Amino acid sequence: MSCCERKCNIYYFIFSISMILALLIWNVILTITVAESNSAHINSFNYAPENVKTGEYITFDTNRIIEKDAITHQEGTADFRINQAGNYYIQFNTTAYEPPSTGKETTLSVYLEHNNATVYGSTVGETVNNAYQTINLNFAVIIKAESGDVLRVKNNSGTVIELLQPNIDIIKIK
Repeated sequence: MSCCERKCNIYYFIFSISMILALLIWNVILTITVAESNSAHINSFNYAPENVKTGEYITFDTNRIIEKDAITHQEGTADFRINQAGNYYIQFNTTAYEPPSTGKETTLSVYLEHNNATVYGSTVGETVNNAYQTINLNFAVIIKAESGDVLRVKNNSGTVIELLQPNIDIIKIK
């Protein structure tokens, strides 16, 4: 190995170590910033499939993550209560199918309600042509909420739908 190659390898080694240290310091700063911020997060889902009648709300039987108390949810219910005013990111996803009761073309649809009003941009739906045809329903929206507000996801299909592991994340972003 020539002298020039050794110098390049040393410079590369020093540069690599410097970058690793810079990334570690950045990670520590971000961790402290997030830990001290007002952000909050809840993730809820269902283990078992859930049949939801038209016009009814999806209930969530398990709270997997609850960070801080800006958002609360009682397991087995549909309501998510906002306890701290701010901006919230809400993301929902599920796999759905129409039970074989109708056997005809149907649009399966859900949307997010904020204090009993539809959140624009959250209505999602897809048409199925056969019983047991699966589809994915998902949305992501950002809303401004006040303390005491209630969020929930509603079946808007006009028929019973079966949901497989519906999952919702609500994250306070500001």
